[in-house]
Amino acid sequence: MQAGNAPRTSVLLVDDQPADLLAMERHLGPFSLHLVKACSGEEALHCIEDEDFALVLMDVRMPGLDGFETARLMRENAEQSHVPLIFLTGAPPEEHNLAYASGAVDWLRKPVEPEILRAKVRVFVELHRERETLRRQQAELREREREALEEQRLRVEAERERLVVELREAVRLRDEFLSVASHELRTPLTPLALRLQLMWQGLEAETPDVERLRGHVEVARGQVRRMASLVESLLDTTRITRGRLPLRREREVNLATIVRGVAVGFETQAARAGCAVEMETPTRVTGEWDVLRLEQVVTHLLSNALKFGAGGPVLLRVEEQEGWARLTVRDAGIGMDEKVRARIFGRFERGVSERHYGGLGLGLFITHQAVEAMGGRIHVESAPGRGSTFTVELPCSAPKEAGGGTHHDA
Repeated sequence: MQAGNAPRTSVLLVDDQPADLLAMERHLGPFSLHLVKACSGEEALHCIEDEDFALVLMDVRMPGLDGFETARLMRENAEQSHVPLIFLTGAPPEEHNLAYASGAVDWLRKPVEPEILRAKVRVFVELHRERETLRRQQAELREREREALEEQRLRVEAERERLVVELREAVRLRDEFLSVASHELRTPLTPLALRLQLMWQGLEAETPDVERLRGHVEVARGQVRRMASLVESLLDTTRITRGRLPLRREREVNLATIVRGVAVGFETQAARAGCAVEMETPTRVTGEWDVLRLEQVVTHLLSNALKFGAGGPVLLRVEEQEGWARLTVRDAGIGMDEKVRARIFGRFERGVSERHYGGLGLGLFITHQAVEAMGGRIHVESAPGRGSTFTVELPCSAPKEAGGGTHHDA
């Protein structure tokens, strides 16, 4: 009956006759029980205080405390009151009621029949073992629940710490961004105000110099375009943050034509940067794309290449292969290390200090989001001092389902 890895099961035998104790011990031998023997009621009370028993087998007639009095004292102790008790008695049947009144669950007539003894003991031992198994399972369940709650608490604490760190970083980025944005928005305002002042002075002259005024207007328009571009970047960032980057797909959009058109618009900036823009583009590479977003991607990448190109050549290549269009923008500038490459497409991220190169740190972030919104992908290869190569790959056909967390308007 005793499982090899289960706790031992104890049974208390109480009888003032050593021969009867030995007889019960012999009868119960097959059960592999832990049998504790007591020769008096007083000794039985001491034993039951020190150990948990599955059953007590106790003689009624004993000197000193008899079985009934011992049972009464056992029942007064709350910790011992649950232990089942079987009386061993040679008393006449009318005294059996006293056995039950004293808290016994059963009685056996002495001399005890071995088979009857074993049958009754088996029942209570098995009940005790089932009860102990249930108690252990409940304890294990409570322990698992405690461990689960502790694990959950640790997860919540770790998540809270993570959110605190993210919040602090977000506040830092916000403050840094507001500082940079203020600086970047003020930068075109100063020359714009100066050109307006010069235009006003030129208009007050008796014979206005039209060519000079035209030059002032052109510079002012360039500064306005720069401010508009900055504001548009901010608006795009807000749209992306809200999970909505609008797209207007059109059929037969020619990527090669867009690249050539953007390059023409950057001729003046390329000349100032000392960068020769080289183009390798076929006549047509068409697909279902958003024209404005595609122009935005090419503009950000070419502007970035000219800014960091360090006077070297900038290559623009367009090609098509197996239903995918590929745009490559390569510069021979300062390059970037692995840490910068890992975060370069993040919001407000820059590879270098804004004091030296300016910018909001949004161009590549918006580029990445626009490329993904059109179902494409973008990656960069670079090393310090060896320039950077940005590669954009776009499916020529619109994806059947828009992926990711950004919503796209048709």
